[in-house]
Amino acid sequence: MDLNIILGEALLTLLSFLILLYVIYKFAWQPFNQMLETRQKKVADDWQAAEDAKKANQEALSQIESQLKSAHLEAEKIIRQAQIDASHLRDKMIEETRQEQSKMLQLTQEDLKVQRQNFAENMQESLVHMAVAMAGKVVRREISEDDHRQMIQEFINRLEELDEQR
Repeated sequence: MDLNIILGEALLTLLSFLILLYVIYKFAWQPFNQMLETRQKKVADDWQAAEDAKKANQEALSQIESQLKSAHLEAEKIIRQAQIDASHLRDKMIEETRQEQSKMLQLTQEDLKVQRQNFAENMQESLVHMAVAMAGKVVRREISEDDHRQMIQEFINRLEELDEQR
């Protein structure tokens, strides 16, 4: 085998290999590389979208928690105010009831006083008439009604003094 033939075959093989490399680079490697770059870009974009979505979800969660906390505080405030209002209403109702009770007691006492006075006047009048009648029978003579009234009044005053001492 001749050295020229081997060298020619080697050059031809090298040239064929270089042509094949160029064809592979031109028609296979560049599209494959572009596909890898596109895939890498898509993965990076998807990763960024996932990070953005995660961040948005965290912000939304934080906002919801803040709103929930605010609503909870507002509910507590409303409950405290309702308790205060109920306490004021209860106190007001108790005071109104006490005032009404006091008025009723005062009216009852005034009515009782008027009835006592009426009863005392009626009793005094009845006692005067009975005393005049009895005195007339006892002394067998007629004493003037004014004298009897005076005696009865003294008698009633003594009874009232005794009643007050009790």
